[in-house]
Amino acid sequence: MNVFIKKIIFVLLSIIMLSCTNNDTQKKDYIVDSLETSQNINALNVSNTQNKILIAYFTWSDNTVVENPDSIDVDAETSASVLSPGNAELIANWIAEKTGGDLFSIKTQNKYSSDYDECLNQARKERDNNERPALVGRVNNIDDYDVIFLGFPNWWYTCPMAVFTFVESYDLEGKTIIPFCTHGTGGLSRTIRDLKNILPENCEVLEAIGVYRPEVKNSKSRVLDWLRKLGY
Repeated sequence: MNVFIKKIIFVLLSIIMLSCTNNDTQKKDYIVDSLETSQNINALNVSNTQNKILIAYFTWSDNTVVENPDSIDVDAETSASVLSPGNAELIANWIAEKTGGDLFSIKTQNKYSSDYDECLNQARKERDNNERPALVGRVNNIDDYDVIFLGFPNWWYTCPMAVFTFVESYDLEGKTIIPFCTHGTGGLSRTIRDLKNILPENCEVLEAIGVYRPEVKNSKSRVLDWLRKLGY
C-alpha cells in the first residue's frame, strides 16, 4: 500500500508541476506580447515626433505699424486684431505648444495700413494684380522640415498674396502642408484651392481648419481637437 500511495502522490505532484509550468509559459508569452505591443506604440510615437515641424503664419498685426496702440479698439464686427498676438498668431502659438514646432512669422517689406478697411483695399489690389509682395526674413533650413503648418486670414476669398510669395520662395517638394485659416462669414472660400494650385503636386495637403474671427480667442479646445485628429 505504501508503494501504491507513493505512486499516486508522485503522479499528482507531476500534474501540479506541469500545470505551473504551463501557467508560467502563458504569463511569459503575455508579457512578451505586451512588451512588443508597447514597443510598437512607442515606435509610432517616436516616428511622429521625429517629423520636424514648421509653423509659418501671416498675421495682420506683424505686417502693420500702429503708432498709438492704446488708441486701438478691435473692430467688434470683424474682430480683426491689429495688435499682437494676431488671430493667426494665436492659433500658431497653440499649435507650437502642442507639437513642439518652430514658429515663423511671414512679414512683408511694405507694411499694410493699421486701418482695417484700408488694409483690405490694399489686399484687394494685390489680389487683382496677382502680386507677390516682397518679404523680409527667410527660413534658411527649410529642407529640415517634413511638415509645415501654414496659417493666414481669408482676405478677399483667398490667401494674402504674401502667403503665395512665401510658398513660391522654397522647394516644398514632398512636404506635408497643413493649412489653418481665420475668416469672416466667407469661411475658407478659395484659400485651400488656390494654395494647392501653387504647391508642388507631390505635396500632401491635410485637412485644414477654419476659425471664425470673433471666436478665435475661445477656440483653443477646437484647435487641439483638430490636432488630435491629425495625430498630434
